[in-house]
Amino acid sequence: MKHMGLIESLAKRVSQQAVIVQKQQVAAHTYRITLELPEHAKPLNYTPGEFLRVLVGLNKPVKVSEMVRTYSVWSYDQAKRMIDIAVCTFSSGSGAAWAKQAKAGDTVHFTGPKGKFTVDDSGEQYILIGDISSLAHLYELNRHLSARKKKVHGIVYAQQEGDFFPDLNGETPLSFHILPEHPVQPLIERLEPIVQSAAGGKGIVYIGGDGRVCAELNAYFRTARHGGSWQVKSKPFWYPGKTGLE
Repeated sequence: MKHMGLIESLAKRVSQQAVIVQKQQVAAHTYRITLELPEHAKPLNYTPGEFLRVLVGLNKPVKVSEMVRTYSVWSYDQAKRMIDIAVCTFSSGSGAAWAKQAKAGDTVHFTGPKGKFTVDDSGEQYILIGDISSLAHLYELNRHLSARKKKVHGIVYAQQEGDFFPDLNGETPLSFHILPEHPVQPLIERLEPIVQSAAGGKGIVYIGGDGRVCAELNAYFRTARHGGSWQVKSKPFWYPGKTGLE
């Protein structure tokens, strides 16, 4: 226990603090958590698509590997010092437990933002693909790409309707599809009309969520013949049976 106390003390010293000002269940397995930074905190050096590492296991008897979870920034309002994240609770891990128990007024310790799965406005057309675990991340990318008048196609899948949720403005700009687990072939069937009809010029594909789907769709874009020239960016948010990526 003394060893755990030292780890928690160090984690707190190297992290930033925020306070939960709102928690809202937005879908069957997803919570929206809004954090407020301290009044005199420096603005975050943030690029859309970066994530936070949240210390979810502080003051709890959990393994070190269960203490930290990674969450995409759904939105960051610098003027209001507000950060929104979406936490999926499909697993029974420490992150899911934290989200269910969290309440307004709680102090949250985090590091970041950081990451490479970020917005890149050098493309002429975009495809955003992912499951529910990546939906908030894809919304953030889409919001910034759309503001730059980019052409964006979105394919988001889940096994049931109740797992989908709208963006922060209440809109659903990405296409929702109810598909079975690990739906690589159904996704390719939906991608084919998009890639075949693509005009020339650079296209960028973002693939997030299930690590198996990320890998297989990556291979599809490398080997398939299709219109346009596509650069693929992927980020596995989780793998079956593996914790620590939620």
